[in-house]
Parts: sequence; structure tokens; C-alpha cells
Amino acid sequence: MLINHNKIGSKSYNGYSSCPLVTDYGKMVLAEFDYEGNFTPDPKLKRMLIKDSSKEHWRLWMFKKYILPFLYWQRMMKGKNV
Repeated sequence: MLINHNKIGSKSYNGYSSCPLVTDYGKMVLAEFDYEGNFTPDPKLKRMLIKDSSKEHWRLWMFKKYILPFLYWQRMMKGKNV
């Protein structure tokens, strides 16, 4: 619809991707990177008191188990900002 009206907007995508890696029961690391493969931590994780997502943490596991499914199905798949 946006392309049909020539209103694509000014938003851009830097290639940010994240991959949750479960390392043990109740522990996880989050591989976060951009197009160039640089470690690109999401500043929103600091709100969850996670300083470094590349280190094992139980909060990341809780994030994957309870929050990510909600964000995926209720926000991302519906095209809403996360």
C-alpha cells in the first residue's frame, strides 16, 4: 500500500538480527548482530537489567520463554513496532 502511494517514508533497517541460544535449562545468551556481523546489543535490554546479552543470563531465558512469543505473535506478525 505504501509503495502504491509513493509514501515509503524515512525509516531504514540496519540489518539487526538476534538469535536466542539456550545454553542450559534456565540460561541463555542472545547473539545480536547487524549486516556486517558486528555485535549490536539492543538498548531496550538494559531495561531488563541485562548489561551484556552475550553472557549467560536467566533473564534472557525468561525473555525467550515468555516475552518473545508474545512479541512475535501479537506485535511483529501484525506489523506493529516492538
